[in-house]
Amino acid sequence: MHYKQKYLVVLLSIGSFVCVMADQSRNVSVEVGNQKQLFVDDWIVAEKVNVERRLGTVTKANNGEPIFTDGTFYGTVLHDEGKFKLWFRKFNGAGYAYAESSDGLHFVKKADVTGIPFAGDFNLAVEIDPHESDPAHRYKGGFDAIRMATGIAYSADGIEWKTYNNGEPVTYRAADCHNHILWDPLANVYRLFTRTDHGPLEGVGGGPLEGTVSDNFEVRGTRGMINPDIKKNPTSWELVHHWHFGREGPKEYLRRQIYSMTVWIHENIYFALMSVYEHPGDVREGLETDHVNRHDHDIMNFYIATSRDCDSWDLSWVYANDPLIPRGPNGSYDKDGVFPSSTVVTHDDRHWLYYSGNNERHGTAEFEPPVLFERTSAIGLATLRLDGFIGLHADATGGTVTTKPFLLEGDHLQVNIDGRAGSFSIEVLDEKGQPVPGFNESSAQVYQNVDDIRFEPQWKGSDNFASLNGQIIHLKFKLNDATLYAFQIRD
Repeated sequence: MHYKQKYLVVLLSIGSFVCVMADQSRNVSVEVGNQKQLFVDDWIVAEKVNVERRLGTVTKANNGEPIFTDGTFYGTVLHDEGKFKLWFRKFNGAGYAYAESSDGLHFVKKADVTGIPFAGDFNLAVEIDPHESDPAHRYKGGFDAIRMATGIAYSADGIEWKTYNNGEPVTYRAADCHNHILWDPLANVYRLFTRTDHGPLEGVGGGPLEGTVSDNFEVRGTRGMINPDIKKNPTSWELVHHWHFGREGPKEYLRRQIYSMTVWIHENIYFALMSVYEHPGDVREGLETDHVNRHDHDIMNFYIATSRDCDSWDLSWVYANDPLIPRGPNGSYDKDGVFPSSTVVTHDDRHWLYYSGNNERHGTAEFEPPVLFERTSAIGLATLRLDGFIGLHADATGGTVTTKPFLLEGDHLQVNIDGRAGSFSIEVLDEKGQPVPGFNESSAQVYQNVDDIRFEPQWKGSDNFASLNGQIIHLKFKLNDATLYAFQIRD
């Protein structure tokens, strides 16, 4: 096998990392076109006053109960050909199966997955490849191959699979979590995300806390790789990043580790779907299996991170201890672990977030005898408003968000905003940041109690918004007890 390393980024002391290009300063125009602009970071933002960035609120389906109990993840749900398609891990190490649903809630098993030489713990992350011209290779999948390394496979129907590289690994160790392969149209390459191990970290000093595992246990991390042509060169993966948590010092691995990470691309933004192992191996809350009480140590949480280059990640939500899907209450099937699907389904103006829930902690083999909890797993579902992952919120005292200047190339402005409890208005500024007559503060309609993902604002006594087409403008959003998620210029 051949491996190339172009550049290496190790996040040992950086906890929040947001990419802002040098030519995207406040006074330099950015390219917007008809691309929807999300407020997950400050890429489009010139100024924020009295607003804070908030994580979106999900709604758990089925009253918080599982929707599928015949299997678990590591797996995938996609929406394709008018139906939901589920690849799930069968219980007792028996491989993978495929199920379908018309409503995303009630799945029926259709077939066992064949042709993939699974090894180890079994995992399968499936994507439909939009770059592929050969129908026989429409589905791509990453799996755990022999020697605890990553294998990749392809399929015409997602059920019967064939392997690249004759089923041999295309990476080195490790691969016992999601092995996620997807086409990246922004960079024109395939990307592969896998687990990696750093092994025991040397020179950290000190000993373990009482009741926790040894200081010398493995340190989990993640790695991302790229390959422009996996059919021609399935083993030619170039390392992009290889890192683990470290903002809080060299012993942070005793507080948190990345258990698994996959990537979803949405509106030109990379979203990392991260399963984070919290207080790994710390079983001081009890050495006996407990399916009633919710634990805070040795558990799994699901966080998101965002990036503009798929290399430097904003980990703010991890360090704020703010999971995207909260674990369930005492006695629930997901009280001690939430492990996401390899990707996100966007359907019917909602994001569908499938996940596996665990009713007990991870456990550890570091004790003698090992602490191995009995736990059951099932698949659940949470949904989120369209583009509602992260928003800019102002409370009732009011706040403003002003965009960087951009060339207006369209006739309509659509805004995704939740102002159901308050109000908002939108002012248009010219290239120099001065109010545009007819679109200034006094002309802006003040909207009360509006909650809309495609709201089109109007201005009092002005020409219509299309009259500004071809000009460089800023948008200034005035928010009162409202959350702004996105805007888009439409023809």
